[in-house]
Amino acid sequence: MLRIHFEPADLARTTVAPSADVLWEILLSLHALQERNEEVALDGWRRRTRPLIPASLCPLVEIAPPRGYSADFITPTRGTGDLGEGIERILATTPDELARDFTEFAQQGQRPFISRSLDPREAVRRVAHDVEKFFKIALAPYWRQISRDIEAERTRLVQTLADHGMERTLETLHPYARWDYPVLHIDDYVDQDVHLDGRGIVLVPSFFCRHHPITLRDPELPPLLVFPVSRRTWLGKPETNEATRSEPLDGLLGRTRTTVLKTSTTGCSTTDIAKAANISPASVSHHTKVLREAGLITTRRDGYSVCHEITNLGLSLLTSTAGAPIAQQRPLVPEQLSRQAM
Repeated sequence: MLRIHFEPADLARTTVAPSADVLWEILLSLHALQERNEEVALDGWRRRTRPLIPASLCPLVEIAPPRGYSADFITPTRGTGDLGEGIERILATTPDELARDFTEFAQQGQRPFISRSLDPREAVRRVAHDVEKFFKIALAPYWRQISRDIEAERTRLVQTLADHGMERTLETLHPYARWDYPVLHIDDYVDQDVHLDGRGIVLVPSFFCRHHPITLRDPELPPLLVFPVSRRTWLGKPETNEATRSEPLDGLLGRTRTTVLKTSTTGCSTTDIAKAANISPASVSHHTKVLREAGLITTRRDGYSVCHEITNLGLSLLTSTAGAPIAQQRPLVPEQLSRQAM
């Protein structure tokens, strides 16, 4: 069990990551790609992506296994959505930081290729190059949807924090997370204690984090907790032309109502929808009423403000019109990638 120990100052200094963290999504999608268990939301993405991963990325796969230790230096960020900035942070890894990671691998009986074949500077450059290449192959075509789901989760957290405070936010963070002041317990995790000591912690919602919240092994690094989004949509086909993708739904709902539905995926106000659809607030009320009565969105009022949020039925409608595999029950057989990684 992971135990994160808070002091009073830590509650005030705990924040939510400002965006999807691109490096964490890369690491966790590497985990997901190597796993053999079937998960409907990622089924189509796995089948399409595995054959595209070249053997040259094997050293990156090797230091990011789905079980056990993954190199901390791959994920030095806490909510950085800019790939270029993330790559620069990886390139700034010091020889001492790299040595700590290699020591951790050695203690687990592993000797990754980059630790035995490359000097530290070359090893970091190789990983940075491979991280960028993997993102372009596996995540870039889906990044809009990944970011949308993470932003929806971030909106939920921020709203809970604003309405009920940080302790309620921690209480409702994830089914495996249990808040018992002053400790946040994470079940089904390695036995580890993290003492924040007044530093606070960054909460990082993740699309590809699948089982339970996770953190870094090194307690000296800035504290963070990465956790799965509460609602993950199916990864459809790679995006090519957004306008072409929306045509079927436009024909069913109309272009304006389709925009209203898409905008509600992140949880939004009437003003947000009016700006996105370029319509008046009065028109927004009409369209949201129709979508609400059809079970595609919900509307929650809080004082003078309202929040419109898409339902599971609405998400299914969006993803199915984009050609997403909504329900597939075929067993997955990891071929090329699993042979390289195992």
